[in-house]
Amino acid sequence: MRSRSPLSDLAERGQRFANEISSTIVAVRSASERGRAESIRDVVDAYRRLYGSVQRFVLMLTDDQLNFASVGTSGSHSLNQLLSILAEQARAAGFSRLRELKAAIEEARPAEQLRDAIFSDAFSNDLAALRKVVTELERLDAAFIGLCVGHVLEQHARAAGDTNSTAGGGRSIARSTTTASANPRKAHAEPALARSTTD
Repeated sequence: MRSRSPLSDLAERGQRFANEISSTIVAVRSASERGRAESIRDVVDAYRRLYGSVQRFVLMLTDDQLNFASVGTSGSHSLNQLLSILAEQARAAGFSRLRELKAAIEEARPAEQLRDAIFSDAFSNDLAALRKVVTELERLDAAFIGLCVGHVLEQHARAAGDTNSTAGGGRSIARSTTTASANPRKAHAEPALARSTTD
């Protein structure tokens, strides 16, 4: 039987060692690459929050969390379609700050193009531009949240005012009833006078 040469054993061990090293090598991203990935993620997250805020706004105006057929499930419409639905629902609901809402809707129309810029090689490598996109999307999100919360507070204040006026009317009736019962002589004065005249 032919014996293995020391050189062949050495070559085999060297190959095995090289394979072990290659299996443990992990590509290390540079700091700039990590920053770029985080900025892209921030853009996606900011857009997702904006979309969710607009969708919740529509749900609040329709006042029907269970029947959302006109809007659909999350992501079934583009943001622009959802903004159009929001404008229609706001008009139908008599939204008091409709002019401000329309302005916010028009400002939010390019949001999809802002998000899609992350797919551009030139734009997605510009960290400053990505941060500006995040800031703009967050500003739009805050505008819709402010209008939505303001509308809810106005509705609560109006409902509380209606309740107070109803309660005030009830107190007036109660006071007049109490006054009449506290002065029974006045209630019977005219019949007594009539009887004395007849007699």
